[in-house]
Amino acid sequence: MNMISLPRPTCPYCHAAMRRWPLGQVVLSCDTCRRPIVRYLAQPSSRIFRLRPVYTVIYAAAFVVLLLTMALIAFNPIETRHIIPAIAIPIAMFGACDIADGWLSWRTSIDRGWRTLRHGRGARAIGLARGIFGIAGVAVAIIGLLAYDELAGSPRTGSSFPKVQAARP
Repeated sequence: MNMISLPRPTCPYCHAAMRRWPLGQVVLSCDTCRRPIVRYLAQPSSRIFRLRPVYTVIYAAAFVVLLLTMALIAFNPIETRHIIPAIAIPIAMFGACDIADGWLSWRTSIDRGWRTLRHGRGARAIGLARGIFGIAGVAVAIIGLLAYDELAGSPRTGSSFPKVQAARP
């Protein structure tokens, strides 16, 4: 039987050799850095696949959503309060990715930032800081969405304040 063997893929995050990619599976995690890696078809005619970390794909999608909503707001005059969810939702996406990536950096002692691969204590410290900033980003997004709800004038449930009149003696 004449079979062609494909080379083992390398992780785009930590550059370690990964296990063989199962057929039909789109996402696989690296055994070294534990980052989820997505495989996509870059050139359908020649069946060339590319690998990207899932967090990078989510960052790109959130950035596109942010740019599209800002362009929509710039070219279509709307109320100012509608800008809040347009900014809060991508910030929440960025924050969630930072929390997950920070947790994995802290846990595996492998971090990549600004094209530099770090190992050890430095990677753990940066992972902890990234997780804290991710929590802060999600908190800011939640506060923004709560402010949007407050500005929208939604009716509150529950009893209203009773009207008290002062009695004259």
